[in-house]
Order: sequence, then structure tokens, then C-alpha cells
Amino acid sequence: MTLGTSQIGLVADIGGTNARFALAHRASDGTLSLDHRQDLAAQDFPTLALCLQAYLDGLDPGLRPPQAAFGVASPITGDHVKLTNRDWSFSIEGLKQTFGLDRLEVVNDFTAIGHSIGALTAKDVESLPGPAWPERLTGVVSIIGPGTGLGVGGRMLTEDGAEVILASEGGHVSFAPIDGLEIEILRLLLGKFPRISNERILSGPGLGHLYEALSEIRGAAKTSPGAPAILEAALLGSDPLAIEAVERFCLILGSVLSDVALIHGASAVAIAGGMAPRMTPFLNTAAVRSRFEAKGRSQHLLTTLPIALIRHPQPGLLGAANLLFPAQAQGKSSL
Repeated sequence: MTLGTSQIGLVADIGGTNARFALAHRASDGTLSLDHRQDLAAQDFPTLALCLQAYLDGLDPGLRPPQAAFGVASPITGDHVKLTNRDWSFSIEGLKQTFGLDRLEVVNDFTAIGHSIGALTAKDVESLPGPAWPERLTGVVSIIGPGTGLGVGGRMLTEDGAEVILASEGGHVSFAPIDGLEIEILRLLLGKFPRISNERILSGPGLGHLYEALSEIRGAAKTSPGAPAILEAALLGSDPLAIEAVERFCLILGSVLSDVALIHGASAVAIAGGMAPRMTPFLNTAAVRSRFEAKGRSQHLLTTLPIALIRHPQPGLLGAANLLFPAQAQGKSSL
């Protein structure tokens, strides 16, 4: 079947490390497809416009869609957008005119992931210890994702089935240590940075900061080899310091998951982001669940909340597609 360009949308997930693109379409049976997928390294392009042009140049001229939806790792407060972890900035209207788009939706990257929640299927999520992930989601789902930064958002389903996406910059909330080791980690990091947010630890660069802080505490004086190498060494069991850093990262994430859930009044918590899937053996533990529930007098509010890891390879693109081509009946999630 050949589709007209009016039935196709350009979707993008623009992060500090990668810019991911695809062409989206909603079929007559309601399913969303993502075709012509391509990931481009953001560091290879001085601007988003040049990166987008490189993607479009690789498409058949007949596949230039008139509409687009972008999830961007940045707060969206007006026409001018500046990425938080990449030296890119752009005008939404300017980008729309430059590429001849009739419609361009630009939202925060975790707003886009929020739009993906209703389009996920059972195979797209993996339950972590605690209550099983429900077949149908109600209320608020908190979404947290460590990657180049730390994304935080939410998706609320109202009583009449309407979907409301909760945008936030919650990754920049201050880090709150809960034991002596984390107090020492905070002390060391405050020697390098004027303020320690959760993102300063729960991100790719943050894992490196955590590794170096633990190294100093243990008297090893090691320099971080970078998050991918730390994760690899932890998974292989070849570096005890890497194992401790990833374990501590996941414990701190457990605390932040419940912080966000309490703020949202959530009924479930979803973990997204590029790092989490590789950390599954360290996240899928009773210790992380215990940290999630360790909220003193509020513990009873958390014991019934399920936590799941989003396994869909591109929830940001899926959410942008769902934003561009919304389902006829909101709330009929296969979850």
C-alpha cells in the first residue's frame, strides 16, 4: 500500500547525545508504525537544522511529510528552544518555515514519552519487584529516565478517559542522601559543583561522578572511564568499584522513583531512558524495591505501586507519533 504524504508524519527524539528520527503512520486498525528509523550523533552537527536536513536528504523526495512532532531534551517555554545538554538552539516557527511544514509540534522529551504510555503493549514493559504491572493503567503514571540527563514526567488518565501529560524538569531537584555513604558522596561532589541535583548523579555523566566519588572514598583514586565502560565492567563483574557504583546508582534511583511518585500521587511508575535497560540486573532487586518503599510514615502509600521498565526501543518516537496521530479513543491502552 502506498501512503500519501498527508498520512505520514516526521517524528524525532532530540537528546543531548543522539537525534533519532522516523516516519510515523497510524494504520486503520489503530496501530502506529515507525519506519525509516535513523539515529544521528548530535556531536556531528553544529545545529539541529543541519542534523534534520541530513536525515531528510536520505529519504526519497516523495516521503517528505507536511507535519512533524519532536520531543526535545529541554524545557519548552516559547518559540525559542535551547537544549539542556547540547549546544543547540532553534526557533520552532523558524524550523517550521525552513522545512516547509504545515504543522510542527515541539514538546519536552519526557512529554513525548508520556504520550507513549497509552500506545505501549504488554511486551513493551517489564515489571520489576513489587505488584505486577496492571493490564489497564489509571490515574497518574510517573515516568523517570536516566540518560544524558535525568528526565521526569507523567501521564494522567482522567475519570472520563482523557489523557493529560505532565511535563516537568524534575531531574533538577536536589539530591537527598539517606545514609552515611551518600552523605560522603554529596560532600565530595559539592567540592566540584555548587549544587548537586539528582541529574548530577542519575545520568550518564552522573554515573562517572559517582564512580569517582566512591573511588576517592575507597582510597582507589580512579578516574571515570565513562558510563558505558562502567556499566560493561559491572555487568561482567570485572571491576568491584564499577559494581558498587552501578548498585548505588540503582539504589538512589529507587529513592527518586518514590519521591516522584509521592509528588504525583501516582498509581504506577515507569522507568525510561537509555541507561535503564542495560541496568536491569541491578534494578531487578529487592534492595531497589526496599529503597523505593523506604519513606517512613508514607511507606504504606508505596507498597501497592507497581514499577516497570519500558522495553520499547524508542518510546520517545512512539510518543511523538501518538501526539501527531492520536487514537480515536483515548485511554484504551493495551496495558
